[in-house]
Amino acid sequence: MPALRMATKVPPQLGCDVGQASPQELNVHSNPMNAGTTEQAGYPVSPLTQTHRETASPRPSRQTHPLGRYDRLARVLHWVFAVSIIYATVVGYTAGHITHTTWRLFLQHLNMSVATVLIVLFPLRLVWRLKRREPPPLPDMSTPQRTLAHAVHGLLYFTIAWVLVSGYLMVPQSYRFFGLLTIPTPFTRGPLTDELFLVHRVGCAVLGALVVVHVLAVVKHQWIARVPVLSRML
Repeated sequence: MPALRMATKVPPQLGCDVGQASPQELNVHSNPMNAGTTEQAGYPVSPLTQTHRETASPRPSRQTHPLGRYDRLARVLHWVFAVSIIYATVVGYTAGHITHTTWRLFLQHLNMSVATVLIVLFPLRLVWRLKRREPPPLPDMSTPQRTLAHAVHGLLYFTIAWVLVSGYLMVPQSYRFFGLLTIPTPFTRGPLTDELFLVHRVGCAVLGALVVVHVLAVVKHQWIARVPVLSRML
């Protein structure tokens, strides 16, 4: 008798055998972004896809400071001007009371040399202020307060220019720049330089008052309103 061939009926594969993945699972493994589409279609979600979802972390934000910071150049220029203005103000009001001639002349020439550096940097700071991107406004400031702050800042820039220009013009003949070279000035000693000296002194007084207002505003935000505004310039 011819041998009977036993036909074995093999059940269709459902794609969930151990060691074998269905085409849908392979697609999910190769591209985790398709996981949502696979779930919507009714296919089971691979454990690898679920692990990928649980361990995936969001991208870090570029803006790490809660209030935003000024850019590096703006911060450097701010502190160069702040330290120089405070120093020049203190020396300018105290040098006249120094009786030792050598020390008085040294401090005066040093004061004028520092002011010369600010004269060179001031156009750069002004242009950069108009061009750079401002950080977001402080959350504790109303619209009128923001307008007032911008007005004070604009007045600060104007007064700094006033003091620097009048300070240069009031110096008779010339002065030594850090003892390295001679900087000429347009006028000789006379009534005009005396009037420019008074204009310079008034400008220094106005600038000092504006600096005090600026510092008080920082104190108000930093230590009273508890808004870390100082860190935006550090």
